[in-house]
This record gives sequence, C-alpha cells and structure tokens, in this order.
Amino acid sequence: CRLSSFYFMMLSAVAAAATSRSVGVASRCVHSKRVVKKMNFLRLRKAGLWKPKAEPNPPPPEYVVSQLKELPNGWTPPPAEVPTHHPFAVLRSKQGWLPVYSKYKQKVKYTAVRHVLGDVDFFVGELHRVTDVEPIKKLGTVELKGDHVKHLRRWLTHLGF
Repeated sequence: CRLSSFYFMMLSAVAAAATSRSVGVASRCVHSKRVVKKMNFLRLRKAGLWKPKAEPNPPPPEYVVSQLKELPNGWTPPPAEVPTHHPFAVLRSKQGWLPVYSKYKQKVKYTAVRHVLGDVDFFVGELHRVTDVEPIKKLGTVELKGDHVKHLRRWLTHLGF
C-alpha cells in the first residue's frame, strides 16, 4: 500500500507538470507567483517572443507667457530666458517666486518689489503708469501704498520675468 501511494503521488506530479507546461506556467509549483512570472518572462525573452514596448517621447512644451496659468497660491513658472529688451530686470527668488511682497506699517498696507536691477527710475515710472499710485523708491526696494501684489505679479509675468 505504501508503494502504490508513492507511485500515485509521482504520477500525479508528472501529470501536473505536463499540464502546467502546456498552459505556459513554470513546471515546478513550489515557486511563488513572482518567480513564476519572472521565469516565464525569461523564457519568452530567450525565445525571442518578447519585445519591449517603444513609447515615443513627447516633445518638450514650449514656454509661452500668454498661456501660463497662475496657480492658486500665485506662483508662475520662471521663463526659460530672461528678457533683455527691458531697461530693468526683476530677479526671482531661489524657489522661483517673483519678489513682490506685502507689508504693514502702522496699520497701512504697502506692496514692496525687491531685487530690481538696471534702470530703477524707469521701473518706478512704469509702476506709476500701471497702478496709478506714486511709488516710493528706497535702497534695494520700491514700495507702493496699498495692496497690489497679485496685479504686479501678473504684470511682471506678462513682461517675461
């Protein structure tokens, strides 16, 4: 009885191995699913039946100022090139923010623009034309009375800064 059960087990193992080969599963059933998948992949690659999928690389998006959308927090991506056709320049921070900030002085709100390079007087004249408020020129900053942060950030973004 002992030998007949042994032969029965061997025959069932051989039958299971034969059926598993015909289905495409690895012959030994002691492997995990991950190992079986890897073994089948290696077998297909060796036979030349597996080819990697060729995904075309999409072209990089072109930077156009008018198509930029402002994030809800007011951030816009920096331009690829700094514009050189203006007599002034406004440098962005390390994180890519435009240096336009609001601050309070004795319960009065001011808007400050920092990191202005080049012709600051021309920049002050343009700010006065855009906001209808007389800017206050200080060392390293230009201040405006009132809250003009969003308006100035959009204006500087459309200028290409």
